[in-house]
Amino acid sequence: MTARDPSSHAAAGLTVTAIADAALAVIRSNGVDGLTMGAVADRLHVRAPSLYHHVHNKDELLDLVARNAFDQFTADTAAYEQLTSVDEWIELTRSGSLELRAFYADHPGLAALIQAKATPYRDHGEGSRAELIRAQLEALVRIGVPEPAARHLFEVTARWGLAAVVADFRAQDYFEDGLDLFLAGVRQRLDELVS
Repeated sequence: MTARDPSSHAAAGLTVTAIADAALAVIRSNGVDGLTMGAVADRLHVRAPSLYHHVHNKDELLDLVARNAFDQFTADTAAYEQLTSVDEWIELTRSGSLELRAFYADHPGLAALIQAKATPYRDHGEGSRAELIRAQLEALVRIGVPEPAARHLFEVTARWGLAAVVADFRAQDYFEDGLDLFLAGVRQRLDELVS
């Protein structure tokens, strides 16, 4: 994305962060399908063309949302930094998955968007999402999982969670039961990797 002179828009409080926050608010109210440049502009009390100084089209807006959505999700990164066992990793991953499911349920369509934009090595970026991914990967390595296997296990776990939310975000009981069954398999794999 090429930057344009944002000076007049910055004075009005129009920043990439403000646009991302407004886009998430629109998604919370109207779902991803209701996300338009006009809806974001209305939420920010500006005209839609003003947004083009920061995002050039809806595709860039969707990329921005996918990159910044986790800034509004509060995850316990410090807990991953302190864990020392497979049991603790499973428990944190379970509780974090339930919290993440609730976050996605409040933002209809966001899980599918994140799933579509998921790429390997998301931990190499900046922001709260990358920090959480790094903490999870480092925790797996610290409990004895080789780094390539830790990365693979994280990707499988993250993508399963997204897929389960996308499949039916309103079915809390099914999600929890599926999560427990899935994590039982993850625990077995972890036990094999760290023994």
